[in-house]
Amino acid sequence: MTGKRNRRALSEEETLLWHQVKRTVTPLHDRPVVSSALTQQEAARAFHEAMHEGEKRKSDKPASKDDIRSPAFQARRPPPPKQTPRPDPVIDKPTTRKLAKGRISIDARIDLHAMTQNQAHDRLYGFLADARSNGCRHVLVVTGKGRSLGSEGVLKRMVPVWLNSPRFADIVSGYSSAHRAHGGEGAIYIRLRRLTRGDGSFR
Repeated sequence: MTGKRNRRALSEEETLLWHQVKRTVTPLHDRPVVSSALTQQEAARAFHEAMHEGEKRKSDKPASKDDIRSPAFQARRPPPPKQTPRPDPVIDKPTTRKLAKGRISIDARIDLHAMTQNQAHDRLYGFLADARSNGCRHVLVVTGKGRSLGSEGVLKRMVPVWLNSPRFADIVSGYSSAHRAHGGEGAIYIRLRRLTRGDGSFR
């Protein structure tokens, strides 16, 4: 039987597939274009190869910072360093015993009895600053036990809080409860920071 073989027309689905494949093909200008219709199997194979190549190029592209990733793949930031709380400034026990026995002299003292909190706070700071500027090293502050119906006095509670505040940190290096001979629970030994001379030595 001679003559051209009858070829069936492409279906609508095959035509759509062919146009999709044709968009991915770059024509070769140095070769003649063969105008032959692809079979359904060849068109499907070419289409899947083109799709695979596109996915490969996409996967080779370096990821940008805007890519959405699972938290498991995100770079973990190191935790912030833990800030250790500053210890309370205290006078060591040997020094406290020497103060109690009089082996270390108490250079100055102040009594805060009958003062309001505001008065006592300002008076205490001024007293400590003046004592330090005069070269005092250890001072005694009398707060009073202030017990009324079993409750402790306000100044007895507040003076240690003030001594731990940033305002007093520049002049106070430590404190401790006084011996009974100096007022016991109603008084506090305070050690002042030393002043330095211009050459860096202590007074």
